[in-house]
Amino acid sequence: MSIDSSLVTSLNAWGEHHRTLVRVFSNDFVYLALLLAVLWFTFTILKTHPLKSGLKDFVVNYLVKGVTIFAIPVGIAVVISESISALYIRQRPFVAVAGVKLLVPHGADGGMPSHHMVLLATLITTVYFYEKRCGILLTVLALGTGIARVVAGIHYPSDIIVGTVLGVATAYLYRWSLLKFLNQKLKLTD
Repeated sequence: MSIDSSLVTSLNAWGEHHRTLVRVFSNDFVYLALLLAVLWFTFTILKTHPLKSGLKDFVVNYLVKGVTIFAIPVGIAVVISESISALYIRQRPFVAVAGVKLLVPHGADGGMPSHHMVLLATLITTVYFYEKRCGILLTVLALGTGIARVVAGIHYPSDIIVGTVLGVATAYLYRWSLLKFLNQKLKLTD
């Protein structure tokens, strides 16, 4: 049995006795992290473009910066993740490993990489560029989600790691490319 399978089997046995906790961590923490990221972003935009200067100015900045800062890198990461899943079909632990039970409802499609972790890692890395404390809080939520998805029998640890690396790398490469582009366009550096 591989290390991946052994970890899933051990954690899954523990999780059978803590199903509610597993469900909250594996699913609800994703929504909490998304909500906190959106709230942070909204308050950040409100600081630089308060509503008293006009709703239109706020909405335009919110949408333009939201797409530029979040939607594009998350979209790129999701496309890459979905492409990997289509090319490399790996059965989920609850399907492939004897004795592993599915503790949270989920389909039996391929699980490599974890799309939850790709989304969270891209989003959190982007937030971290601007606000380290919020990024660290979101990282704690994402770690809880990743571990809980292994406990639930949905993913192997390697699915979580690959999803996280893919999300972080996409966010860093996107930011590097964007800053390089802006520097050249605006001639900020030689």
